[in-house]
Amino acid sequence: MSYSQQNSGHGRFPYAMYNNTLGIHQVVHPHQISDHPSFVNMPISSASNPSIQYSGNTSHSVEKFVPMNIPQYNKDGSSTVMFQVNTERNSLSIPLEKCLQPNGGAHLKDAQEIMFPTVDRTQVQTFNPVIAWPGYDTVEFPIDIGTNEKPITRADLVRQIAYHFFGFFIQCDNGHLTQRSLFQWKVGGRDGYKFHQIRLSTFWNIEGTSWAASVRVLENA
Repeated sequence: MSYSQQNSGHGRFPYAMYNNTLGIHQVVHPHQISDHPSFVNMPISSASNPSIQYSGNTSHSVEKFVPMNIPQYNKDGSSTVMFQVNTERNSLSIPLEKCLQPNGGAHLKDAQEIMFPTVDRTQVQTFNPVIAWPGYDTVEFPIDIGTNEKPITRADLVRQIAYHFFGFFIQCDNGHLTQRSLFQWKVGGRDGYKFHQIRLSTFWNIEGTSWAASVRVLENA
């Protein structure tokens, strides 16, 4: 599957340029996301798509856990990566929209910490996280975990996760991924959840190279 080109709007993401190179079923290398000038200079705004509006003031909002349809084999938390905003004392998550902005890692606590230090990257180069959003078909995507000489950092990891959730929301908003049940969790459109509402809490191992992200949605209290 590849992303389709958006028909209109200023500052849209250049999905056509990334078809067959980046996307929800292709490996997204951290440098490809952060270094490409078309991405770095692109304002992520409502002009390109209503599913990626900025959230603005969230002082009167609450976070609601999204019940992904994924079995939790590793329940002891031994294979879990946490994400927190470095400027918030009691932070339990980070907005994904911030992670796609230039220098998005600056918002993240322990951004330069090496991830998965015990993994031999000569044997495993990618992990395969899934998005099992309520009511939608489960989508799997690969994440580049780097090399033994240059393993990914927490900032690299969160940027890749954010990119794929961004793509998932675009696909839902465009109707390429359709909801079959649990319509209170609708993504996109006028009455569905928008990308700016999504906050990432943890990234945890299901089993083997299969991983999942625990996310929350920001709602008005």
